[in-house]
Amino acid sequence: MNVYWGYGNSGKLHMDLYGMYNGMTMLYSKYKNFYKIRNKINDRGVTPKGNLWIYRDLQKIMYYRDNDKFFSCETKMSDHLKRFHFTPGDSYINPLSKSYVDFKDSIKKTNSRGALGNDMFMFTDEDVKKYTSDDYKGRDIYSRAFMQHCIYLKKYEPIGFEMLNNNADEIFDDVDIVMTMTIDNFGDPVPFGSQYGTGVCESHYLLQQLGKTFLIPPNVLDKLQKSNNIIPYKSDIFGCLVSHIDSFSHLTHHQYDETPVEIYEKNKKLIWDYLDHQLNQPVKIAEFLSKNNVPYIYFDLDKDNYNEIFGGDYELDREYTSHAHSWEGYEDRYNQVARIAKEYISLRLLPQPYTPTKL
Repeated sequence: MNVYWGYGNSGKLHMDLYGMYNGMTMLYSKYKNFYKIRNKINDRGVTPKGNLWIYRDLQKIMYYRDNDKFFSCETKMSDHLKRFHFTPGDSYINPLSKSYVDFKDSIKKTNSRGALGNDMFMFTDEDVKKYTSDDYKGRDIYSRAFMQHCIYLKKYEPIGFEMLNNNADEIFDDVDIVMTMTIDNFGDPVPFGSQYGTGVCESHYLLQQLGKTFLIPPNVLDKLQKSNNIIPYKSDIFGCLVSHIDSFSHLTHHQYDETPVEIYEKNKKLIWDYLDHQLNQPVKIAEFLSKNNVPYIYFDLDKDNYNEIFGGDYELDREYTSHAHSWEGYEDRYNQVARIAKEYISLRLLPQPYTPTKL
């Protein structure tokens, strides 16, 4: 089992597409619980415009807690055609990329319980009761009705320390790639329980609350200690910093009214602190794993071989999910960002190629 310890701008989407394209079983967090997708690839190819596609059968399983009992909700889909399309968005260099207005519109659709989804909220209470009955198990409508029930009618209920520990085999044993992510975003309040690592793991996912502390259940920890734990980074430090600066507003949830260039001109220290925070993410994850006696390796997104590390027979071009192609035609804005990146490299005396601190 591979565990991908991701964070902002760390190749999570690329890893997700890689797993799907290679027909792997993926495990994610969804609504504080566990969401597994098994992919069986029947065929794959490339569109005339160069987009990859897969023709697959898939099985989706949600593992969750309901009234102190462990349940799973399963949906199977056959003859599913998926195109791998990537459009960069919410960036500084390309002002025509998907704008923050779209992001704000999605937030407006979020109700007070934190669930996206005017589109998801489609069933009456009677419909939910009907379509979550055993008669509809295994069908897409069961899954959709269940999601509405889970999101709108119940609070997100963490699976819990004991329940996760007792059901770790069922959840993890056939998984090829576990996707995790940080919630430790620059400028955000320190996450509750962060001293135990919940600012490193996704909240209520691998870490569960036990009394007043957050711990990885022992059966899960045993699986992590026997797994291939990968922390991604970029050895191309200049390209890494350009990407982080370009995504500044997005990764700080637009809590600042100014663009990163405007902030740099007024308060360089804020930009330096932000870049320090971003570059420290792999190190913080490494510290968390070391604290729990979980072995890890650093994975260079610019040079290391995906097939060798993660398995699989098919590679995805490293540039497939890159923002760089969207910067063409915006050289003036790119040069502004590049100047900031070069100054930071000089200020921090960063080596090129770059490697995170090894513990």
